[in-house]
Formats: sequence, C-alpha cells, structure tokens
Amino acid sequence: MYDLIIRDATIIRSDGRLVADIAVEDGLIAEVGNLTSGRARQEFSGIGRFVIPGLVDTQVRARTPGTLEGPDWGAVTRAAAASGVTALIDLPDAEVTDPVADLEARLAAAEGRAVVDYGAWAAAPADLLDDAGPLLSAMEGVAAVGAVLRLDDPALPWAADDAALAAALDALPGIVGVHAEDAAVLERAARKWEEVDDPVDNDVRPPKAALAAVKRLIAVVRERPESRRVHVLGLSTAGELNALDPWRGDLPITAGITPAHLFLSVESTERLRRVLKARPPVRTELDRRALWAAVKRGRVDCFASGHVPRSLPARGTSYWAMPPGLPGVDTLYPLLVGAVKNARLSMERFVEMACERPARLFGLVGKGAIEPGRDADIVLFSEGVTTRLRRALPLSGVDWSPYIGREVGVAPEMVIAGGRIVAREGALADDPGAGHPVRLGPRP
Repeated sequence: MYDLIIRDATIIRSDGRLVADIAVEDGLIAEVGNLTSGRARQEFSGIGRFVIPGLVDTQVRARTPGTLEGPDWGAVTRAAAASGVTALIDLPDAEVTDPVADLEARLAAAEGRAVVDYGAWAAAPADLLDDAGPLLSAMEGVAAVGAVLRLDDPALPWAADDAALAAALDALPGIVGVHAEDAAVLERAARKWEEVDDPVDNDVRPPKAALAAVKRLIAVVRERPESRRVHVLGLSTAGELNALDPWRGDLPITAGITPAHLFLSVESTERLRRVLKARPPVRTELDRRALWAAVKRGRVDCFASGHVPRSLPARGTSYWAMPPGLPGVDTLYPLLVGAVKNARLSMERFVEMACERPARLFGLVGKGAIEPGRDADIVLFSEGVTTRLRRALPLSGVDWSPYIGREVGVAPEMVIAGGRIVAREGALADDPGAGHPVRLGPRP
C-alpha cells in the first residue's frame, strides 16, 4: 500500500503535459501512470488541478528576520514550504572572515530546524589562491553546491586580475557562483555620488559595472576550454544579456534571475526608492523588459528569490547607512504564477526555470521532476486563481514586501516535501517534519 496517491492530476513539464496518477512511498515518487488498482493511506483528487515539482530556490539568506544576526532556517523554510519551495540553497554574507567555519555553522543550524531540504554556497576566502585545501575539505561530502566569487570587492585578488580569476575558477569545486559587478567601476561611481545623501541605487552601482564584470568573465572562460561551470548570480541588465547571448551553449556560463529585476524598476517604484536597495540594484524599465524577453526566449537559466529577510528600514535612514537586500522567498511562486496568468510566462517555462533546470544545473539528486525514484516534492494548485498581494506574508517574519499591490497566484492547495504534506492553502501543517541536506551529484 502506498503512503499517498494523487489521482488524475495534470503534470506540467517543460516538454508538455501528462494526466496521470502519482503514487508516493517512503518519501519518493513510486509510480506515475494509471494506478486504478493501487491503494494508499491517503488519496487526493487532482482533477482540474496542476501538479509541478517543488520549486528550487538557489539564492536565499537564511538569517534571523529583521536583525540578520545569525541563521534562522525555521523562518525561511516555513515561508518557503507554504509557497511551494521545497529546496533552498543558502548564500554566504558579503563579508565572511572564516569561510570554513561559516559554511559549517550555517549547515549545522539547518539540521532539525529546516522544514524543507537545504544546501549552501560557500564563500571563497581571500587566501584561496595560496591554500584552497581547508575550503575544499570543508565542502567535501556536505550539501555545498559550490562557492561564490565576488567581483565587486577590490580587496579580493580576483576582483581586477584576470589571472587570479582564472586561478580561482580552477581552485574551486562544483559550480562557481559569481556576483558580477566590477569593483573599479563601482569605486568611480561611489566617488561621484558620495556627497549625495539620497542617490538612486542604480546610479551608485550602475549597469556598466555589471556589464564590465560579465565581459571579464566571458573573456577568462573563453581562454579555458575545460573551465568548470560558472553561474552569474542575479542577471539584471540588458547589457549583460547582449554580452552573454552569443556564447550561450558554447561557454559553461549560466545565469539566474530574481523577481526584483523582473517585477520592479527604477521608474515604477519611485515611492519605494528609499528602501529598494539590492545587490545587484533594481534597474531601469528598459532592462526589466529586456529580461522578460530573454525569459520568454529561453535565454536565462533559472529563477531564484534573492531573499534577504530585512525589516523595512526606518524612515529617514540614509542610503549609505541602509543595508541592502529585499525579502522574497515566499513571493517567488505567487509572482511567477501571476506572470503565467497574465501571459508573460508559459506554465512550461515556469516549471523549467523554477524546478527542472536549477535542479539539473546544481546537481541536486532527486529534485526537479515528477518521475519514479525522484523525491516526492510536489505542488498541487489550480490554474488561473490569482489575487492582489495586500500585505506581507507572515511566515517569513519580515514585515514588508516590495510587491504589495501586484497580481499574484494564491497559495498552492497542497505542498508535499519528501512525501510529507507540509502546507495547505498557505497554512503550514501542524507537524511539517524536517528537511534534509540536499544530495549532490558528481562535481565537475
């Protein structure tokens, strides 16, 4: 007898749709097909409903809401579970003094507290080129998908030196995440605006900083035919798209995109300008439209929330004193479903970029598909049911959202993570259970 069967659901995949029954046993998908003779302890009707794999969010910061003083996997994963995200990858902070201790502490804090499955990015240490051994040892055998290189910090050796950047790519295991803003361009822009109390974030960190960094990355990877895969964290400008597009499929460079850069722009959010500080910044309407066009054409690889659980900054806080970061782990699914309703995005592309491709890119075993043998991470919902986001969703512990007023999809009717029903219609189950470290495939 199976643990659970969903009958007659429409399964959405990037290559089409399938009406079938789904059987779950021991946390895995046991069968997909016509299971008329199968029996289960729990059965649910999927008639008139869609089923997709649980979303994979590869860019979150699992910190204490508001203060960010330490890891809080409970808050971020509860919010994720209620909104259809069943696997999270945690980013390191911008300034990490001991990347090995930081990675170990973040993963240890998740154990027994995370409601869904979890992994982490490591921070690349400044002395990586002298001795990569400690970080490599720390990443071995744990749920670390790769390490993050920052090109925006002039103190790091690879920020301006192409040889150092190439050596760093060689030294790191797994996929290499890159925060692509050029440090020299940022320094010049900061000097220009430093006497202005309330500048626009997009001016202080201009699009040409992102373009310069991506061009450097392309040039370095082009010289290295055997280079490991590089992933740009947070594509945000039309210039980056134009630089990357000719090399797509030929170079091992992929890119993620966040809702902040698809749904917000400098022009459309003037009333929120004082609090819309992000990394990379919210860009212009021209950039936003170019990114949507790229999504529709399949020229961007995956979605990620970019979630940073900061409280709404107090009125009067200066731009320079205000820390960056926007919340969003709980609005990733609703915003994308709203985009499907308004024909900005097909359901198949949604599943490809939010579920299938991030699982494949980051080597997450068992994730990203409704198939026998995969993890039973399942989202059940009805098509076309939307609402207006009236207030911040409560489970993340963050008291505001930059997406208030947007048309969004309602919460999924049911979210299953590892075979456990963790949420129904936006409400967390009384006993959602605990997630596990993601399992990783062979590293390149």
